Amino acid sequence: MKAKIEDSLREIICNLYSKNISNINDISLNLQENKEKAHGDLASNIAMVLAKPLGKSPIEIAKQIIDQYEIDKEIINVEIAGPGFINFFLSKDSISEVLREIDQKKQHFGKKVSCEQKVLIEYVSSNPTGPLHVGHGRGAAFGSVLSDLLREAGYEVDEEYYVNDFGRQIDILALSLWVRYAQFYDKNIQMFSDGYQGEYLIEIAENLKRNNADAFFIKDEDIHSLFNSDNDKGENFVDSLVEKIKVKLGKDYSQIKEFAVQEILKLIKSDLTEFGVNHNSWFSESSLYAEDRNSEFRVKKSIEELKAGGFVYEKDNAIWFKSSKFNDDKDRVLKRGSGDFTYFASDVAYHIDKYERGYEKILNIWGSDHHGYLPRVKAALEACNKDRDKLEVVFVQFASLVRSGKKVSMSTRSGEFISIKELMDEVTPNAARFFYINRKADQHLEFDLDLAKEQSKDNPLYYIQYAHARICSVFRKSKIDEDSLSEADLNLLDSERETEIIKSLGQYPKIIERAANSYEPHLICYFLRELSASFHGYYNNEKFLIEDEDLMKSRLFLLKGIKQVIQNGLRVLGQRAPKEM
Repeated sequence: MKAKIEDSLREIICNLYSKNISNINDISLNLQENKEKAHGDLASNIAMVLAKPLGKSPIEIAKQIIDQYEIDKEIINVEIAGPGFINFFLSKDSISEVLREIDQKKQHFGKKVSCEQKVLIEYVSSNPTGPLHVGHGRGAAFGSVLSDLLREAGYEVDEEYYVNDFGRQIDILALSLWVRYAQFYDKNIQMFSDGYQGEYLIEIAENLKRNNADAFFIKDEDIHSLFNSDNDKGENFVDSLVEKIKVKLGKDYSQIKEFAVQEILKLIKSDLTEFGVNHNSWFSESSLYAEDRNSEFRVKKSIEELKAGGFVYEKDNAIWFKSSKFNDDKDRVLKRGSGDFTYFASDVAYHIDKYERGYEKILNIWGSDHHGYLPRVKAALEACNKDRDKLEVVFVQFASLVRSGKKVSMSTRSGEFISIKELMDEVTPNAARFFYINRKADQHLEFDLDLAKEQSKDNPLYYIQYAHARICSVFRKSKIDEDSLSEADLNLLDSERETEIIKSLGQYPKIIERAANSYEPHLICYFLRELSASFHGYYNNEKFLIEDEDLMKSRLFLLKGIKQVIQNGLRVLGQRAPKEM
């Protein structure tokens, strides 16, 4: 019905004012539900929008529009209200028509036809130096749900994980694994303070030993003596350790490094799969440094592209990008004086690669601590003649855990964070996923562990799923074939509560559209919670299995619509719609 009114309004204003306003087709038509029934069912502010460009009062414009509007059996009245709102009064048939639409479209209700636009969403992208912890959970849940939401809105979506498997941190990981492996042969070898301390490395070291026996053990007391607390002297010491082990192990060092990365990626992929997160693309940072036949690699090519535009200079033996020319607060190093490329150099090459793959939208889901990183990336893209506005970033705020009203320490004394696996084991993957997205991404989130396990109306996921299960229970008791309800007399649904529920169901496609356009999947959580509250109130005040068969079928048809919309919304959120609870 909204689409019909919008089309009529568009035609009327074009006929009336196209000579006065050149871009009349670009003006947004905004129809809102009226909360007060006396003001009609829908309202438009189009007269107020047109007042300034036309130089007329909103009341005058509203009258002109209403004079052209044709009343029919669906739209029974149109009135002016307040400063120039146009209110539309719908017939009962037109209000309840959404129930017929839901019954016809079923799981496709709210789903948009393909817009033939490709979107790349990159999210999580945690360094493969350890298992995912609860700090990664919110970005993982958000990226996954947003991907499904955009698919529901008609986009073709690829979900990508950027694997940071190149550089200093991966060298430290490889060295840490070698230490754990060497400890099987010499208990006196100690883990250096900047090494990865987690227990997970011991298990990986056991696998390394199982597959290679003592092939990687260095029988050199001078090397062993380096691994004691007296020699542990910070970053320079660690870098020298890495170089010494590299020299001693030769090609074996690369095998250890690759083994470490692949084993940790197995842990990450396993946890993400259990969490309902499924990336269809895994992009390796190291591939950006793979040389082609001309000894060129993508990082080098991207720097050459920046250099060709005059945006690169050398200083202190380092290579710098003039990012300050593009509203960044200072210039950025691409290659250090030591000859090592920076993480920023990798990111420039990676984002150029994204553009070259032909996506209409490129989305990054980053932690809120990365706000300062965006200007330099966009600066590099602009310097390479890329549309910087095609890259969009959603910043996800930190989430803290709360148990018994008190914040939970996120890490242990050994420096190990609470893993996402531990969280899922405590509250279930579905609950963890829902609670992570049940708030706007840029707002801090307190994840209440007790509430996530609670079976009450205070737990929003339970409350929504219970509404679905309750409806299923009504149908089981009725023993009525749901398909037989399609001829129900919807005019019998004439209570104020029933009308409000039907109107709410009609809002679902708009909620999907709005949530997708604004990258706010939490809006679906809020909608489902409100719909469930309306249903529970309806359930507690009405009887459904009654002697009046016509009224019973009408009410059951309404319940069928509620059930379908809850199913559809939960599916977008990656949640189950249980039949029993």
